[in-house]
Amino acid sequence: MKLLSKDQQLGIFRQMYNKARDIDVAIINIFDDSMPKDFMLDALMFYQNNDGGFANGLYIDNYNVNTSVYQIYEAYRLLDMVGFDSSCGELELYYPIMNKSMNYLYNREQPINNKWNPNTKTNNDFAHSKEFEYCEENTKLFGYHPTAAILGYTLVFANNTKAYYKKALKMSEIMINDLLNMDSLTKYEFISFNSFLNSIKKANVFADKQEQIEAHLIKLAKEVVSVDFNDLDAIHPLDCALYLNDDELNEKINLQLDDIIDNLKSHGLWEKKGDWGYNKYAEEDSAKLKWIGAETVNNYFILKKYGRLA
Repeated sequence: MKLLSKDQQLGIFRQMYNKARDIDVAIINIFDDSMPKDFMLDALMFYQNNDGGFANGLYIDNYNVNTSVYQIYEAYRLLDMVGFDSSCGELELYYPIMNKSMNYLYNREQPINNKWNPNTKTNNDFAHSKEFEYCEENTKLFGYHPTAAILGYTLVFANNTKAYYKKALKMSEIMINDLLNMDSLTKYEFISFNSFLNSIKKANVFADKQEQIEAHLIKLAKEVVSVDFNDLDAIHPLDCALYLNDDELNEKINLQLDDIIDNLKSHGLWEKKGDWGYNKYAEEDSAKLKWIGAETVNNYFILKKYGRLA
């Protein structure tokens, strides 16, 4: 089992100040307990629009300045990553940020067939990767992502007396029934449903459904994850803790973790794999530079979570 050495960790923290966005620097310092969690809220405010949603490149591959559901998901994912939940209400900015964003989701953005469209029409007016093109093909590609993850985060972040919490419960009940009748998932849906399961365990809701959901996700994952190391989308390590209970999938997760360590670049940080899927926008080059900090945050979190830090 490979570990990220102490020298590599020191190099990461040093280089993050030179190459990363402010929000990524804040997050990685929160991981190290050298910065309080509320700094994350200050950093997030720069990406929040007046309508309560998020935009402005919070998720780097979409330069749209208008709110989209996917950008709200990215904000919630980062908040969950550093340990925010409904007990953080004493922090000055917590409920203003959460209430405004949830108001946008549950009162202004209409789900269709119990799913929010992660993209918005105005995406097409700004630089973006191919997956954020507003089109029917991408609606099918994302499926229940990021709806499933957002519903789970709502149950973690919101007080159970809030209308948003109750709406999330109702949508979740429908979604769970849909999930248990699905015989395949897109690569995005695996990430989102895994996230949802982690969230309902944290929030201690749907206790009677958790084992059933977990068994179904493991079954579907084992059907699509081949022995080929290039085919591991169903066990994306950001949200795959449940698969640690399965020896076959756990072995592949450990291969992924080793691969992450092997891919630390000579400059001391990670770079995002892949590209935008077409050559329409020059902004892809600047996005790659921003991803150096964001991808390092994601990978450092994963390695810390799974005990891969020396």
